[in-house]
Amino acid sequence: MNVILLIMSFANFVFYPLVVAAIIAVIIEQVLRAKGNKYDPEAVKKVTTAMGVRKFFVRQAWIFNIIWFVGYGIILFMLKPGPQQMPNMIWQGGV
Repeated sequence: MNVILLIMSFANFVFYPLVVAAIIAVIIEQVLRAKGNKYDPEAVKKVTTAMGVRKFFVRQAWIFNIIWFVGYGIILFMLKPGPQQMPNMIWQGGV
């Protein structure tokens, strides 16, 4: 259980910086696309590199998000409350 919580904490810690990095990578990619010429091989190479970095950050964010949700599902399953005992509702009056 502690291992799952540790993995979930790490996934939670890493997820938000990856999302911010992906947003910054999208902005950089769009700036390079706007400034570059599609016939210039150097500009195409820069855009391709920026696109690869963006895809990496987006994939990593998805992976860590999925890891967190799987861990959450495992913990929900492990900590599921057992069946509740029915209260004794039978009248115990004397005859």
